[in-house]
Amino acid sequence: MTVRPAAAATRSLSAAEARVLFVHAHPDDESILTGGTMAQLAAAGAAVTLLTATRGEGGEVIGEEHAALFGDRPGLAAHRETELAAAVAALGVSDHRFLGAGEAGGARGGLPARRFEDSGMEWGPDGHAREPAEMPAAALCRTPVGEVAAYIREVVRDVDPHLVITYSDGGGYGHPDHRHVHRATVEALRGIVPAPGEPGAAAAAVPAAHTPPVLLFADTPAEVAAQAFDPQRPGFDLTGFAPAESIPTIAAEAPISVIEDVSAFAGAKAMAMAAHATQVTVAGEFFALSNGVGQHIGDVEYYTSAAFPGPVPDPHGPYESVLDTVRVPLAPAAAAGERDERGPGAPGSDAAAGAAGAGAAAGTTAGSDSADAAGTRRKVGVGAAIHAIIVGVLIGALGTAQHLNATAVDLAGQDVVVPWGLVLALVLVTAGLWHIATLYRSTGLVVLTAAVISGIGFLFGQPALLPGSDLLVTGSLRSITWIFAPMIIAAILAFTLPALRHRRSAPEPQSSADRN
Repeated sequence: MTVRPAAAATRSLSAAEARVLFVHAHPDDESILTGGTMAQLAAAGAAVTLLTATRGEGGEVIGEEHAALFGDRPGLAAHRETELAAAVAALGVSDHRFLGAGEAGGARGGLPARRFEDSGMEWGPDGHAREPAEMPAAALCRTPVGEVAAYIREVVRDVDPHLVITYSDGGGYGHPDHRHVHRATVEALRGIVPAPGEPGAAAAAVPAAHTPPVLLFADTPAEVAAQAFDPQRPGFDLTGFAPAESIPTIAAEAPISVIEDVSAFAGAKAMAMAAHATQVTVAGEFFALSNGVGQHIGDVEYYTSAAFPGPVPDPHGPYESVLDTVRVPLAPAAAAGERDERGPGAPGSDAAAGAAGAGAAAGTTAGSDSADAAGTRRKVGVGAAIHAIIVGVLIGALGTAQHLNATAVDLAGQDVVVPWGLVLALVLVTAGLWHIATLYRSTGLVVLTAAVISGIGFLFGQPALLPGSDLLVTGSLRSITWIFAPMIIAAILAFTLPALRHRRSAPEPQSSADRN
């Protein structure tokens, strides 16, 4: 693994340099649980790797087209490989590996290539999944946690991720393979760099200057799971899906550390889920597994942190991006001129974050240092402000020239004026403000852009300053609307767009009830 230089000062991790490893048990888990985050990271330039432990041989099969695959474990496994390939392509992810499949899958360092199989599951009396009475010899759950962890550890060493994401201990709804992967991933990271105070920490093979990965768990708050299965959500009655009699999700017990708004990639997530056609049926904003029970496709994904298992939450969370949980050392030259302003006790200042988090998840006490960001807002520099001003000037000029255009339409003998120029101009304003908002997550830049747009319109309405400009901006209602509407739209976005809100009191749901 790469050894990063030790430094007291740290900085936030950019997407362009980030390496993120997602560890899942079966094909379709990646799309349902973390698909939006994967697509968002990949689109931002992060190196995203998906590690899948099994091929989902034990899954049920939806529909008549592939009904013959049910019970045909080799045939279903081969088919689900093709579904997974289509899904990761929809998410924009190119690095996918199966656990144990060659060196890329961890068969290195003396470990032989091997194939882990789906253990299957059955429903317990508590409404959660549990191990089935019978499992195949190669079942994942028949393999000791330490053996599975050894393969995951080799993949981690190969990928050298800044961030590792897998299931919470509950496995979403208790699926035994999910829980097994959770425990193996925790063990794998503890084996790379022991947490401070653990036996072997002083003699760790990896130098202390190395920054271990931050470990996050895909999780779901109880209220969000309830909303996901709510049959009263608009559009649910059009899907034909059955309402849930009970909610199988094992709700998050640890404090939520990351609330990732993935609404911009909801389409990619839905396409990836639909690619798993033997397992998932997608209808609009809803999906169902083989049981036909409908739930909402969440456009917000939630994560808990191994470093903060509770009850005390991360003092700087919840963050808006999984990358905000990672801090990396500053280069020596930059460290000399920049001071970490996070304050005493702030997590993320040293190399113990990931290992301490893994130790906490395994039941040990994590240190007070943990990887996180300098705040929940992204820093906005001069370049961002210049970008916002340029966008505002362009939209202001185009909208000013366009907003008075209209067409008279004869309706029942009466001429009705359709102000299509104003509508087009306001659509342009909304698109521009949305662009700035989602790119920088800054209310200030959104307001700046809107002010520039309104200012351009106001300027062209001053003939004393620009003779003849009153032909472009008049005293008409359309011109008045054009001058004031950008600021109104900015205010609406500031209060409604999740990317501009520090905390979400009623976030969109994401359920983890996947039966594979």
